[in-house]
Amino acid sequence: MKIQQVRTIVAGHSDDTLRQLISEMYKRLPKKIIEEKQIDFLIENLPDSLSGKTRLTKQKEILDIDEVCWETEEFIKNARDQNYFAPNQIIHKRERPKWRFVVKRLYKSLIELSQNPEDLPETSRFLTELYKVMCEACRVYLFNTQDPFASVGIDQAEFYMNVMAVMAQTGSPEKWIKESLLLTLEPTVTLDHSLMVVLIEMLKSAPLKEIAIGLCEQMRKLKITPVMHRQDQKYYLRGRNNALTELIFMLNMVLGEKETAIADYKSNYKDIDNEIGLYVLLRQLFNYREKELWLREYELGLQQNVQPRKALGETYKYIKETGNFPQY
Repeated sequence: MKIQQVRTIVAGHSDDTLRQLISEMYKRLPKKIIEEKQIDFLIENLPDSLSGKTRLTKQKEILDIDEVCWETEEFIKNARDQNYFAPNQIIHKRERPKWRFVVKRLYKSLIELSQNPEDLPETSRFLTELYKVMCEACRVYLFNTQDPFASVGIDQAEFYMNVMAVMAQTGSPEKWIKESLLLTLEPTVTLDHSLMVVLIEMLKSAPLKEIAIGLCEQMRKLKITPVMHRQDQKYYLRGRNNALTELIFMLNMVLGEKETAIADYKSNYKDIDNEIGLYVLLRQLFNYREKELWLREYELGLQQNVQPRKALGETYKYIKETGNFPQY
């Protein structure tokens, strides 16, 4: 029936009959509906709730740390077993595309739970593992997409920043900075500059940045190769070395140690082609708008018989003619 029909029918009944009707209706309502629609609140606050003076508010769900962590652990296991991608008897076919909603909910729940100091160790661990499995899904099919962060609607840099923010509350600077560094390098060795920018921004003081430089230098000396990279060990170690060298460069530049940044880069960046090494250095100097240093390093490259690519030559010419960097 429509609401007007209901009003017409009940208008002809006595107050006692209506009281009995309300009692019977309440008995027949499922408990879930009573809670969701806040029926008890409506009854307890008569007549204000009917007049609109008291606004019903959505009850906030109380999160359970054990339940959220257990569900996160189960999700990660199923994701790595490809149960959200390949046919299996664990995750039903119609449930597999819903993985993105699960990730978003767990992500928000873990961040909310991290506000409680007692829950920090567990939330940090599971939030980090959730981030790792999303990164893994960028290179292997764990879900029906190659861009899991976009599918979930959470920017990777934002996710990484929140992981770092929780990590930073759980241990010494050396510990959480090292863990944050590893998240930018594993399981691949490709330097993601957007994540590097986030990392540097999270290192609020000069001492923290110096700790990061020291850790990068230690990690650069390690020659350990993960099992998955044993076949391309030489490529892996070179890539890891170069990623760490670029990060050290960026940290030194932010600290104002420009010559130290350049000297360390030249001593440690390794590539088969010297032109690539020069290109990467000039790209970094361009990003920091260091015009004089850019010109100096370009000209030094020419003196050392490096043949810069055409785009670098055009940039050099533009700076000489205008006195400024090109916009791009």
